[in-house]
Amino acid sequence: MAKPRIGITANQFLTEGGILAGTKRQYVSDAYIRAILCAGGVPIVLPVIADQGTITEQADMVDGLLLSGGGDIQPQLFGEEPVCQLGRVLPERDRHELALVKTAVTAAKPILGICRGCQVLNIALGGSIYQHLSPEETNLQHDQQSPGYYAGHTVMLEEGSKLASLWGTVVMTNSFHHQAIKMAAPGLSITARTKDGIVEAVEHDTASFIVGVQWHPELMLDSQSTMLDLFTTFVKAANRK
Repeated sequence: MAKPRIGITANQFLTEGGILAGTKRQYVSDAYIRAILCAGGVPIVLPVIADQGTITEQADMVDGLLLSGGGDIQPQLFGEEPVCQLGRVLPERDRHELALVKTAVTAAKPILGICRGCQVLNIALGGSIYQHLSPEETNLQHDQQSPGYYAGHTVMLEEGSKLASLWGTVVMTNSFHHQAIKMAAPGLSITARTKDGIVEAVEHDTASFIVGVQWHPELMLDSQSTMLDLFTTFVKAANRK
């Protein structure tokens, strides 16, 4: 039986300095690739493109979609103007990932959104996010200064959720974000929060596997091995019959 092919969305950056200064490049973190390999899948990097026909072909060629982390999301995509604390946005990446999500949902492909990917998933399905978590929204540190393998805060999981079936109702996670889900999209249920109420995970109400988590489980595979269970469940959901 062929292993499930998992598409991982790419990030973008501009080369600084040298003869290639200004060259646009695309990449994914090795941690995502390792997580999919360890979970029994075949990782395939999906570069940012604009053509909808080719985006559809990207979605068709994979069995599951992993929305990777990254920078801030263009606020006009969820009906807002940018606030002062908004970071760098990459509109081409935003449009590509939103189109991928909608195509994958239509095709009933499993989706796992990580950090920014959780927010992209929510926006693609009609939800909104906080552009910047202010003291009115939180009194906890959500952008930790510790390494990624370190679990910086506690997350409470909803009983009966897919995530609770993996880890119970409490899990320790890392945290690297200043944006977060504000209003969950129709069809998505909030299944995890921190102790200050910030949304840490969403799950689709009817799809076999559409899950978004606000933390970076791929960075915790060595320090908290049970984080691999999320990727294993995702890859199994993408398994071709």
